[in-house]
Amino acid sequence: MKLLKHFDFSNDTELDLNYWNIEVGDRWANAEKQHYVNTKENLYFDDGLVINATLKDGIYDSTRLNTKGKFFFKYGRIDIIAKVPKGRGTWPALWMMSEESKYGHWPNSGEIDIMEHIGNDLDNTFLCLHTEVHNHKLNTQYHTDYFLEGMSDNFHTYSIDWNSSSITYLINNKEIIKYTKGKDGYDSSPKGWPFDENFYLIMNLAIGGHKGGEIDNSSFPQKFIIKDIKIFQ
Repeated sequence: MKLLKHFDFSNDTELDLNYWNIEVGDRWANAEKQHYVNTKENLYFDDGLVINATLKDGIYDSTRLNTKGKFFFKYGRIDIIAKVPKGRGTWPALWMMSEESKYGHWPNSGEIDIMEHIGNDLDNTFLCLHTEVHNHKLNTQYHTDYFLEGMSDNFHTYSIDWNSSSITYLINNKEIIKYTKGKDGYDSSPKGWPFDENFYLIMNLAIGGHKGGEIDNSSFPQKFIIKDIKIFQ
């Protein structure tokens, strides 16, 4: 494989808007509580890209980034070095969505969750895929929990190796789970495996909601730090 793209956030001082979009808004899915904003307090660089979730006057502010329309790819290996926050109610995620949505709106065109973590289940990471017939609303998604002691204390490398027939998850270069098209009774049609199209990257720190759960207000601010992203094909 050759390096397709390298986001070296540890040496950056500002976000490259040729590749990244900053999403702004107050209403989001899953009953989440945060407002996504574009401020220097909630997104900055300090030996990495820092998504800083704050609480002021009862309002949670955070940041969500994506590369939709600017950078997307099909198949390859993605390595992301990141450190998750500890606070209860935090819900950081590294994930991907379909650029063209050729099979329809979510979840029909698929979602690839490279890593999710919630502060209410400290050091347990969730490795999931969602499709039309395999998704969390039906409780049929591809889903694996992996406990990594000290996950929230240190930087770790979260990876997927994605090809036409499988998506393999790795943490610190250790294979955790391999999801294979059509295996174990899963649907092998696009309803169950729509991962044959271009996907773009998303990084965000949500607060509360159905998965984030109870929020510890005394723990704010909370930081989700992404140091490096490499994509190989």
